[in-house]
Amino acid sequence: MKDTRSVLLISDGSRWGELAHDFLRRRFADVDWFAWDYGDPVTRSFDQWHGCDLLLSFKSDFILSEATLDRVRELAVNFHPATPNYRGIGGYRYAIDDNQTQFGATCHIITPKVDGGPIIAVDRFDIVPGESETSLSERTAAVALAQFHRIVTAICNGTTITADHSEQWGQRLYTRRALDADRRKRGELVEA
Repeated sequence: MKDTRSVLLISDGSRWGELAHDFLRRRFADVDWFAWDYGDPVTRSFDQWHGCDLLLSFKSDFILSEATLDRVRELAVNFHPATPNYRGIGGYRYAIDDNQTQFGATCHIITPKVDGGPIIAVDRFDIVPGESETSLSERTAAVALAQFHRIVTAICNGTTITADHSEQWGQRLYTRRALDADRRKRGELVEA
């Protein structure tokens, strides 16, 4: 029997977002999906939205207002495709530039502070020599999806979701503006 709580999934429009959506549809009777990628027009307003029981954000850089978060009745969780030291976007690039040996996915409670809510879990893996942004992004997506499956299954099973206080966010918020400026400085193509 499917869980009767209402779910809103916000994700990118990639196959990874589709896989997260398919997983939810098999477990919940009421799943609403908002797929959005940076640069796409925002075709949906949450101003008149009546809310949901669970809001799950998977690999999405869509920033939610406090008013939207206030309409979530039970839990709002983000699956961030980076380790906590890379808040915001561009973690793949910065981890490679910083010669990190590990990367991963971070699951956390969504708060109005971007990538600043209590951390639930961090799943890490080793960065391989010669790793590219593209390969690191794909490997991170696979780890994030496995994390998504695990946490959503725990939610469905009634497990209380708690913070892992041993994990802390980094101080710096990496923004799209800074990432685009860095890419322009390197002579890389930056989409408008």
